[in-house]
Amino acid sequence: MIKLIRGLALAFCLGSCAENPTKAPDSVSDMDAARFAASSSVVRAKLAGKPDTYVVRHGGEEVFRVEALKWRNGHKGAVSITYDAPWGIASVFSLATDAVIARGLRMDLEIVSNSLQHFTRYPIIQRMQQELRPHGIGFFGHGHEHIHYDWYGFKVAYEAFRTNFELMERWGFEPKTYAYPHWAGTLLGTQAANRQAGFIAARGGIRRPATHAEYYICPDDTHEPSNWYFLPSVIMGSKDGTDIPHHDALKPILDGALNAGAWVILTYHAIGNPEAWGYYPLPEFERDLDYIAGRDFWNGNLDAITAYIQERNALDIQIVRYFGVGVPKQFELTIGDGLDNTLYDEPLTFEFNFNPEHRVRRVHFDPPIGEVSSFEVEADRLRVHMVPDERRYALVLERDTE
Repeated sequence: MIKLIRGLALAFCLGSCAENPTKAPDSVSDMDAARFAASSSVVRAKLAGKPDTYVVRHGGEEVFRVEALKWRNGHKGAVSITYDAPWGIASVFSLATDAVIARGLRMDLEIVSNSLQHFTRYPIIQRMQQELRPHGIGFFGHGHEHIHYDWYGFKVAYEAFRTNFELMERWGFEPKTYAYPHWAGTLLGTQAANRQAGFIAARGGIRRPATHAEYYICPDDTHEPSNWYFLPSVIMGSKDGTDIPHHDALKPILDGALNAGAWVILTYHAIGNPEAWGYYPLPEFERDLDYIAGRDFWNGNLDAITAYIQERNALDIQIVRYFGVGVPKQFELTIGDGLDNTLYDEPLTFEFNFNPEHRVRRVHFDPPIGEVSSFEVEADRLRVHMVPDERRYALVLERDTE
């Protein structure tokens, strides 16, 4: 006798949305019925007021929710350390990178492509790849020449930005972000030239803002900077009119970023080099690093944090199928963002929160995340890192009653 099996209802839905029951086809056995339960179309919706959180419900009851956390590993704030200095030209420029690497932190360096084209400087490129990149030192475009691009118009700016981008690609630096020399980039034409050249964001600088809040990117519930092609930064230095001469002046800015849950970018020039413009004492820089390392910051490269924010804002999770009798125990879902995966390859931190009544103790992923396929759930919570690259995952929920 053919039995009629009721389909399981599942939806990513708003807190007040109606359920979407789906009827499964007639089956010839209980086993077949248990194996099949799927919606006739992909169901997706975002939780009201939380565009980065998805809720899975069945029979009116929440099974679990997934949230893409604002910052990597759930940190309270984020900070990027950028260094506008010609690393490799002289040993003094290694003082800063040595200090960063010794503490396991991250920093970004300029690439002014014209200065590296001379055959005597080609070895610097290889040294950067071998000595710096494996230790978390990143690189940003800084122009083909170190000039004020607002003064030269769109065409000149575009050609220089594009040349800078292409040479960085040729040299294996995987360019994504840029920083304007001489605090240029205030003109919309310069910003448009930078975007069309291929960069996904550009750092500017703010001179003596009225409040520290002007430094903060994505504070509180803000999801998007006001301008991706003129990101604010804190100008560090103890002479020549620079703004932040020592650690004690920086500390309240960092504290404010944490309180606001914001991202802040620091711009240094001549660390430990008293004769150069924008000199900043090495001991003060080391105090900055120690303070950052000891607080709840995600210290990320400029490329990484930029990609993380943009991926999170474009996030789309879809349930494809689900299986089980009663409350489903296996789900197939896709996690994507619709962005170019060759540029946007930064893992997001996802937090799964399971209904305590379901007593989920372990989750199995196929394909594995990295090389791990099984994760223990602690206090009904699980954090994992996944790139939203439109991949389909099968999730099996293991309960302690099984």
